[in-house]
Amino acid sequence: MKRSYQAGFTIVELMVAATLGILILGGAISMFASNKRVYTEQDEMGRLQENARFAIDLMVNDIRMAGHTGCADDMGLVTNHINGAGVAGNLYNFIPIEGRDETGANWLPSGNTDQVGTMVANSDSITLRYLAHPGGGGIYSMTPAMTPASFQIHTSAGSGIAQGDVIAISDCVGADIFVATTTAVTSTAGCVSVLPTDACRDTIEHRAGAIAGADPGNATGALSRAYNSQATILRYVTNRYYVRNDAAGRPVLFRQSGFAAPVPLIEGVDNLEIKYGEDTAGSDRVADVYSDADAVLNWNDVVSVRFALLMRSIEEYGADFDTRSYSLLGRVIDPTPGANDRRRRRVFTTTVEIRNRGS
Repeated sequence: MKRSYQAGFTIVELMVAATLGILILGGAISMFASNKRVYTEQDEMGRLQENARFAIDLMVNDIRMAGHTGCADDMGLVTNHINGAGVAGNLYNFIPIEGRDETGANWLPSGNTDQVGTMVANSDSITLRYLAHPGGGGIYSMTPAMTPASFQIHTSAGSGIAQGDVIAISDCVGADIFVATTTAVTSTAGCVSVLPTDACRDTIEHRAGAIAGADPGNATGALSRAYNSQATILRYVTNRYYVRNDAAGRPVLFRQSGFAAPVPLIEGVDNLEIKYGEDTAGSDRVADVYSDADAVLNWNDVVSVRFALLMRSIEEYGADFDTRSYSLLGRVIDPTPGANDRRRRRVFTTTVEIRNRGS
């Protein structure tokens, strides 16, 4: 009988095949890891840049509007009726722009200390105030514009003004700021859906004294003068921007609007540096020098703001530790002293003219 031969691979062939398989698998794993690393870096840097863009857009808009008072465009023509508004440190004192330097104990020039204790160390802060048109179109006073005997103002229907809202009535002669002591009442059902007419209007009151739901109330119910129809109704805006740690200990850009609780806006903001441009010579409304908040000579001469944001990626990634220090408008910052992390960081800088002081 003829002996049959065994079919299959030799041990050498198996070893060669296994080696080639390991090399191919290793290459695939290496490519996958590299692609994942690139994706993570692009995703984190994309989020960092988007966060920076959002933060800059918000702050730039408010800085440009600081001090806006409507058609008159003159702070000296504004009468503020809110209780305590005449006190320098009151939140509703109509100071267009305030700053707090990195280690300052209070806001300048008012001396207010609101939220200072919650801010991260060595980071600047800014407060901006102005009168703004409500969203969704203008709101105007209607005939008769005012009923002085009952401290009423008649406005466009569907104004949406609620009790406790801080608003202003303004024309090209001046403006009055007050707290609405009632929610707007529409004269006729369905008026919101038709064109404004004198017979289709809202009515609000601006009485003096302590009124539940209308805090902080008005010092007086009588406005500085009687306004004609078609005067504009504006919102009083006061926004404070500062860096604060959230509940997890991560730095976040916060904004406080009026007396409302501060809200976290944008994560990944390590630091904020701000300098104020003063027109110190020539009165040409062009900044001659940029100073920190505690070095500003006259806040009425501040015509522009320059600020820098140190942004960081949300997550740590990669093997390289960030051991760098960063320059923000000439101030050198080590974001992680003594404890370097694996986050990536970028500095974003911009300069903004305060339009209502540059005209």
